[in-house]
Amino acid sequence: MNSRLEEITKKIVGNIHEVIVEYQINDTELMQALNFLTEVGERGEYQLLSDVLGISVLVDEITHGQEETAKTAHNVEGPLYRPNAPKMGSKAKICSDGDKGDRLILTGQVLSAENNLPLAHALVDIWQADEKGDYENQDENQADYNLRGLIETDEEGRFTIETVIPGPYEIAKAGPIGGFLEAIGRHDWRPGHIHFKVSHESCSPLTTMLFVPNDPWIDSDAIGAVRDSLIMKFEKIDAPEELTKYNVDEPFFLCKYDFILNTIENEKIEAKDEALQIK
Repeated sequence: MNSRLEEITKKIVGNIHEVIVEYQINDTELMQALNFLTEVGERGEYQLLSDVLGISVLVDEITHGQEETAKTAHNVEGPLYRPNAPKMGSKAKICSDGDKGDRLILTGQVLSAENNLPLAHALVDIWQADEKGDYENQDENQADYNLRGLIETDEEGRFTIETVIPGPYEIAKAGPIGGFLEAIGRHDWRPGHIHFKVSHESCSPLTTMLFVPNDPWIDSDAIGAVRDSLIMKFEKIDAPEELTKYNVDEPFFLCKYDFILNTIENEKIEAKDEALQIK
């Protein structure tokens, strides 16, 4: 018998029973709830339901810890990651000529939290929506793996990625989750953001996302994933010499951001300390 599962089940069922009694749920409302959950399953939206209920972010925080360390904050992966993105060098362009949004150049280093030294040949797996808020696997007009790439840092752990500023988007649109949020008076908008999986052989992998500053939904993200440390800072670049330096022919926004990874040994120490605190 799984005693942990038994305890969790009793707690969940007990809480549900309390709500049923407090609000005097009737059989019509029960069937509505069951039909809703059935539709969620049929449309493959259980992860989305977990997101909008704040469950995904909360579990992510518990799993990866919220202690104050030098490492970059972890965040949820989301449902639209695709493995096997095109492998690229440390200077990469992941947008296509058809992407009409404002150009963004994201540059920085991958560093070790232990000693702040650069991590050569780290991998930065990046994926994002376009300026309209559409991912390529949702939009037949985008090329396969558009706005996705697997970037390898140089000997100094540096990377430079040319892309476009992603737009905000509605995560539910049509479907049971969208109807549910509307019924309880909540929106389903996410602020523009860029996803990352950053890895190096000596470190624990990092999954996170960076957010577009001044986005209209930055303070009310539908899944509550925004953190101040993950909001990008943009600088408008339009001087001719700067355009030449970055090998672009139009004004763009520049963001400098370093990803800091915990070494595997540090992760083991933190996990041991946390276990001792629990005891």
